[in-house]
Amino acid sequence: MAQRILTLILLFCSTSAFAGLFDAPGSGKFVPADSAFTFDFQQNEHDLTLNWQIKEGYYLYRQQISVTPAQAEIAPLQLPKGESHKDEFFGTSEIYRQRLSLPVTVRSANKAATLTVTWQGCAAAGFCYPPETKVVPVSEVQPLA
Repeated sequence: MAQRILTLILLFCSTSAFAGLFDAPGSGKFVPADSAFTFDFQQNEHDLTLNWQIKEGYYLYRQQISVTPAQAEIAPLQLPKGESHKDEFFGTSEIYRQRLSLPVTVRSANKAATLTVTWQGCAAAGFCYPPETKVVPVSEVQPLA
């Protein structure tokens, strides 16, 4: 019994002592995803704009941005050209730094319409965040002619 208690104490101590062993290098320097990629949106009738303020030293992947409507119809997305970037996670890809404004044309939307917006970004120092998802409420609009 004493050996089990001693083993549990040692296991607890070693776990807490080595908890940061497998963290990303310099992970204490990284901000939460919502601070690295501040997201908001505005809608004016059929015109909806998705905005990201991207903290210095961070970037968003162009190919990891998706918008999925529910109870709404949107025009195909026209993502602006990004900056060419090569990294170990996605190879050569396009990224956005500092700011991204993405216009979305809402062709029609019911009262309960939403857009599910997903993106993924990284810190230039080598830490990538898991994909983030936000649900954006969309105001009701009549179909475009």
